Amino acid sequence: MKVIILDGDPFSYERHEYLIQPYHDDHPFQVELKAAQLGLTTRAMLKALYCCRYMKFRGALYLFPSKTDAIDFSKSRISNLIDENPDTIGKWLKSTDSAGLKKVWNSYLYIRGMQSSVGLKTIPVDLVVFDELDEAKQSSVDMAMERMGHSEHRLVLMLSNPTLPDYGIDKAFQFTDQNYWLLKCPACNHYTNMVDTFPDCLKEVGNGVIRACERCGAELNPSVGEWVPKHPTVKEKRGYQYSQLFSYYVRPCDILHQFRTTDNLQDFFNLKIGVAYVEAENRLTLEEVYALCSDVPNADSDPGPSFMGVDQGKDLHVVIGRPDPTVSCRVVHVGVYKDWEDLNLLMNRFHVARCVVDALPETRNARAFAKEFRGRVFLSFYNKHQKGMYAWNEKNLIVQSNRTESMDASHGKIRKGMIVLPRRCNVIEEFSIHLHNVAKKLVEEDEEGNVRKKKKPGTGSKYYEYVKLGPDHFRHALNYMVMAGGFVADSAFAGADMD
Repeated sequence: MKVIILDGDPFSYERHEYLIQPYHDDHPFQVELKAAQLGLTTRAMLKALYCCRYMKFRGALYLFPSKTDAIDFSKSRISNLIDENPDTIGKWLKSTDSAGLKKVWNSYLYIRGMQSSVGLKTIPVDLVVFDELDEAKQSSVDMAMERMGHSEHRLVLMLSNPTLPDYGIDKAFQFTDQNYWLLKCPACNHYTNMVDTFPDCLKEVGNGVIRACERCGAELNPSVGEWVPKHPTVKEKRGYQYSQLFSYYVRPCDILHQFRTTDNLQDFFNLKIGVAYVEAENRLTLEEVYALCSDVPNADSDPGPSFMGVDQGKDLHVVIGRPDPTVSCRVVHVGVYKDWEDLNLLMNRFHVARCVVDALPETRNARAFAKEFRGRVFLSFYNKHQKGMYAWNEKNLIVQSNRTESMDASHGKIRKGMIVLPRRCNVIEEFSIHLHNVAKKLVEEDEEGNVRKKKKPGTGSKYYEYVKLGPDHFRHALNYMVMAGGFVADSAFAGADMD
């Protein structure tokens, strides 16, 4: 059997011993949580080509964050494989005059971007590869999975540098058996998980740094290890975690130096260690929220003046607050309601001076509610071009705000302890989880406006945005309440300065 040539050299596992098991793993659903430059895109590419050639697939779908990424991959990586392997892969592939479509023997390899759903329609496939999952829209992921609706194979491979905890590839990895490459100590035979023990697993010895056994401190060889699952009872999904900590091509001293000197820990942990990370100030913890609870129960009414925020979803999530001279505001009521008529009752029972309600998706009901309480209820629209103060439109009963700036304001009030909550109970615990389910991350765009985590210096733009990690309706209801409260504080209604 002829050996595949990759980048001018024969394919080999030498100094990539951690890839031996994954290459031979035929589990139908695999998730790879990875640091950068560890050979995983090459593995995914070869897997797709192999399946098309030998497993009688109708097709395989290889997905990238954008169309540009997909075309670049096809023209460089696939074309290079053909050129370097004319007697094997070169014979499998037939020209289709399309960078996004390759005929592999009697099957097809579709190479698509995930920014648009157009390229994902009407494609019957048996394998879907999601490359850089964290940059994909969930709707595109769902649509791609539907392409295997009639497949007998239904193979899935997800791989990505992680970004935020509980998001994208990190969330997918949590539902797997979670295999880690443990290095075996030549001195005491102990197995060390380099990721879990970082940075202690890197030990300064003389003028250098070694990978050290967590038990005896002896130097570890990254080639001598074993994949060990943290959750061996999980059988439905296979997960692998890859880190530069066990790469031959990244020196331990360089990793340790970067850790000690970097001003961007998120990129360091995402791209070097291969784990999700968020700065503490960019995500609220449950403990931070619970610390704001008072001994006052969730109220059924209030003499006011109060202010209310409402977020739409399957249900209506409501947060009501009132001025408090000792803090920014005191939340007096948190609740979930089914009908818009319930909001009418809350307006009267809590003497709401101003309410901000999510305008979408039920704009008609929201507008009717605003007309019922004209001058007191406003529909909220997020506008990324809005800067500074909220834009209140009394005539059209709407308020516009910059999503990130407005959420920064309410996030800051929680972190600084400027909001008091009712006594801890079931609905307050749900409220706290919703606040925890949002995190702020830096977003970078390429020169074409596609969201990218890695890009060429000096191109595109950078900005922060809040990312949903789970149910977050109360988080937005709180945001709307703070918006409404700011108006009430500045008006004749309020007896206390909210700021």
